[in-house]
Amino acid sequence: MPYRSLEVGRFEELSDERFGLADGGARPPPATENEHGCIRRALEKLSKRIPLLCGCFGQRMPVLDGTDTGGFWRALRELGSTESILVALARDFKSSLLGCYRSLQAFWEREQLPVTGG
Repeated sequence: MPYRSLEVGRFEELSDERFGLADGGARPPPATENEHGCIRRALEKLSKRIPLLCGCFGQRMPVLDGTDTGGFWRALRELGSTESILVALARDFKSSLLGCYRSLQAFWEREQLPVTGG
């Protein structure tokens, strides 16, 4: 995940397991203490962005309660992998799952930095 110490694939594995989407036979290795903290913070951030993200995906997402992170995650994963969803959010909406990062904006949309003479 951008600006997180948890790789996208690992975040997807742990979230899928938490919300009941993990494959029946293959379970990911248990999360480390560091990963537990990362996933907890990421899911807290994600839960606050559910209405915004549902608006981005429009009719592809079911109408959800704004606090149902598990239902949102299951619906989101039906749209594709976490990696493909991150790419679509960055490309189409200049956003991400966990925040609207300044680095995703076009350079002319960012605040202009003062130019120093030299």
